Amino acid sequence: MRTALMVAGEFPPVKTIGRIRTTKFIRHLQAQGWRAVVLTIEPNGTTSTADPSLIAEVPEDVPVFRAQHPDLDAILARQVKRMLGRGAAPPRSESAAQPSRGTNPDAAASGGAMDYLHGLFKRALDNTAYVPDGFRPWARKALPMAERICREHAIDVVYTTLPPFSAAMIGNHLKRRRGVPWVVDYRDLWTGDVLREWIGPMRRRYETWLERRWIGAADAVVAVSEQKTAYLKALHGRPGIRWETITNGFDEEEFAHMTRSPPRDDGTVTFVFTGRLFKNRQGYTFAEALGRLARTRPDLADRVRVRFLGHVAPDIAARYRAVLAENGLQDRFDFSGDVPHEAAKQAQLDADYLLLVVDTGATSDGVIPGKLFEYVAARRPIFALTDPGATADIIERGQLGRVISVADVAGCEAALKDVLEAPVPDRLEPNETYLSQFDRRVLTARLAALLDEVAAPGGAAARPVGQPVGA
Repeated sequence: MRTALMVAGEFPPVKTIGRIRTTKFIRHLQAQGWRAVVLTIEPNGTTSTADPSLIAEVPEDVPVFRAQHPDLDAILARQVKRMLGRGAAPPRSESAAQPSRGTNPDAAASGGAMDYLHGLFKRALDNTAYVPDGFRPWARKALPMAERICREHAIDVVYTTLPPFSAAMIGNHLKRRRGVPWVVDYRDLWTGDVLREWIGPMRRRYETWLERRWIGAADAVVAVSEQKTAYLKALHGRPGIRWETITNGFDEEEFAHMTRSPPRDDGTVTFVFTGRLFKNRQGYTFAEALGRLARTRPDLADRVRVRFLGHVAPDIAARYRAVLAENGLQDRFDFSGDVPHEAAKQAQLDADYLLLVVDTGATSDGVIPGKLFEYVAARRPIFALTDPGATADIIERGQLGRVISVADVAGCEAALKDVLEAPVPDRLEPNETYLSQFDRRVLTARLAALLDEVAAPGGAAARPVGQPVGA
């Protein structure tokens, strides 16, 4: 078997949705003749998104190496506390908020005048040591470990999944210093991502240069949607890079060990959202539409119950409280916060409708949330707030449910009225032929073929950086 070094910042026990793509590839690559060795992060104690039970997702025979993730925030906070002679604002863990796309310096907490110094130093960190994201100190620490893994495990290909974007530093280093073939996997865009629009023009120019410099050494670049692949081609444009679109996907057996609870017989219709709401992913339209329906058709609106399972950013939670209070909907919405992954899956299985909220922004047409495919495996109808693009196309062609533009309150109200006037489906009946292309085994076979290609003697990996490999 050939061996791939999988560099993944988001990996169990971290429970972000980004971990699933890598763990599923690792599991299914074994059947394609590829053995995986993983280089990831050693949780530093401030990562609130850790769930130790998720370690079971990783096959026992897969070696996992963990490099320390220096918590510069905590070190800085201790120094400021010592200088001020009193407590300072607690360090903000990037992993607890948005672990992968960078740190927004404008979001730094300010606990008063005495915390000014901490905020000043924190801003300096955000624009130096934390470029392109807060995982750059981890990537630097991981470089010697990556070198040792390549020596001791006869690595045939390095695969880095982004974000965190700092992982690209490791792949670039191994390609340039050791000549190891390198495949870059973009789950989210780096420059141009809809959740990184807060970055200023000077830093954006620097990061664009840095991305081109790092990714320019890659043998192949994979993205999760055709739109993202096209964007990356336009950005990097080097003919020597092999391009491939490999979406996220689903496993038919994901819910095989679980049973849907008996439906309620009180007429209640439950909408369930599992995931995070932050930055450009908000979903206020649903609450506003339900408020309008409560005024025009209270008999329908009274039946609705909404469950949000997952972290909600404080500013978004405050806006929801205001919208719900204005419309008298406080008792219809349950914000449960983070729950174990199995509990979230059970909630999906028991839902009448699965609520999906997709990011907004200039490049949102290429966003396909990993959560979409977990919903597909649950086989419950989807009620999606998403603008036209890749996600809307999959839902419509797969016959998975309703699609409403993110800001279309009137359209959302009409769609709610339609689904509430109809019986709740016992089971989703999608277009299975269309959806078969998103089966994890099919997708992993495509990845394995790409790894075979770049690792083959005389293939892309054998050519100097910059020499064309073909289409």
